[in-house]
Amino acid sequence: MLKPYLEIAKITEPIRKVQEQWTNQARVFQKEIEPTLELQKNLAEPLKNLQNSFENISKIYGYMPKLDNPFLKQLEAFKEIGERLKEYTKRIPEQFLIIAQHGWFIDLDSELDFASLVAHSIQEGKVHKANEILVDYYKTNFERIFKTLIKRHYNRKEIFESIKESYEESNHILLIPAVLTQVDGICFDFTKKKFFIKEKKKEKYKYLPEVIVVLEESARNFSELYLSPLQNQTPIMARQQDINKFPCKLNRHEILHGISTDYGNEINSLKVISLLKYVSDLLTDLDNKSLSNIAGFGTIAD
Repeated sequence: MLKPYLEIAKITEPIRKVQEQWTNQARVFQKEIEPTLELQKNLAEPLKNLQNSFENISKIYGYMPKLDNPFLKQLEAFKEIGERLKEYTKRIPEQFLIIAQHGWFIDLDSELDFASLVAHSIQEGKVHKANEILVDYYKTNFERIFKTLIKRHYNRKEIFESIKESYEESNHILLIPAVLTQVDGICFDFTKKKFFIKEKKKEKYKYLPEVIVVLEESARNFSELYLSPLQNQTPIMARQQDINKFPCKLNRHEILHGISTDYGNEINSLKVISLLKYVSDLLTDLDNKSLSNIAGFGTIAD
């Protein structure tokens, strides 16, 4: 999902090489777009501000004479990436929420258009196709995901290895409760708050994970885009009386309290693994210094 930023850095490389040869007009233009070029130095710059920056570039580009200037050719490509990012930032919270309401959570290491592909299938009524895409993704990336989880949360290495072994042995009945406890565990390790305990102090967060308060306060604006599944009700965390509102019935409360007895299958195992990876991605994308101040706790290694 950071690919657009890497593209920007690559595209703007020639700009620096021709900078000294620009005319006074080009120097004025350079000063106007300086805030935008600063993006390549900090990949976590707020994407909302990015949208405004790209809009400003479009205005400037409109009144500049179309000279045979190598910079203008770079700017056209730069504008195109900007438009793609603007559209991406508008849609991603809705897409992540739609997917979560069907029991899945998106790996933030996936390709930029992966969530869009899945959400589009769901919106077209092709839920079976969306499930196939996600099952294939998490099975293909299973080894990488667990290697990442163990590296990030090394104090849980033995537990994660046992979960991995359970999947390989198709022991989904034991795997799913174990993964759900680890979602709470990694949240507590880093924030001293849990995922499946509901926030009670603030009306805004009623019936939502208590960890969302810390995540919203500490998240960089880049990761803020991906919080929608935690800012809204989804089946995995819903109250028992609300489960029927969702197309997916996989629910932590019913599983851990012994109400559900038919949850033990591969697709549900991959769904809870997707939740574990998603929560881990959010935690490790936080501003560690800020989060440490809020939680009074340590940090997780990337």
